[in-house]
Amino acid sequence: MSVSLETLLASASAAQAAASDMIEAVRDGEITRHGNVGSGETSVFLADAMRLLLDATEDTDEEAGQLHGALVRFLEARE
Repeated sequence: MSVSLETLLASASAAQAAASDMIEAVRDGEITRHGNVGSGETSVFLADAMRLLLDATEDTDEEAGQLHGALVRFLEARE
């Protein structure tokens, strides 16, 4: 498997984890500060999924580059 496809798979996995967290919160009927959605962890999963997607597609568009930079800064601030 090529590096881009592995990165795309990692992106899909992170997006799936975020979607699962959101579905679980809806099933529970609430967003709590102690859950993944309420704590912000789900936002981190989504941001990482987007960053990985941009990495995999190697989009050179200026707006995509700005988004990628913003995502990297967001993720670094959460480390």
